[in-house]
Amino acid sequence: MSLPQPRACMTVDDISEGMSFEKTYTVTYEMVKKFAEISEDWNPVHHNPEFAATTVFRQQIAHGMISVAQFSGIFGMDMPGLGAIWMSQSATFLAPVYLDKPYTAVATATKVDAESKSVTFTTECFDAEGKKVLTGEGMLKPIPAKVKAKMEAA
Repeated sequence: MSLPQPRACMTVDDISEGMSFEKTYTVTYEMVKKFAEISEDWNPVHHNPEFAATTVFRQQIAHGMISVAQFSGIFGMDMPGLGAIWMSQSATFLAPVYLDKPYTAVATATKVDAESKSVTFTTECFDAEGKKVLTGEGMLKPIPAKVKAKMEAA
């Protein structure tokens, strides 16, 4: 089985403050079920439309961490990509993420620290109307330049 490969391989030197990457996504109920199997979070607000209708949300909502997980795809595949290690993440959930609706995850480099060889990103998700539903900050260590150079030489 052939797995998808990272589309980018950036070092600290390849990233500058203000660079960003965005990814559109839609959370389906199949994704919610898979996440519940991993997390063991079977809260009925995520799984039972009748129960969810009685809540403040009025309909099923996705686990908030599914939106946070979109940044794993961005960081591991696109920016920085190959070899990146996600060191920390904060997240504040501002609004619910509903099933089968489009959202956009945006990661923007806010601090490039050559000394610690790390990059800090704001991590934000927006609904189709541009309303922010999640905000946070992640810190990564991109692939070391010497490791990338060895790979390119091989």
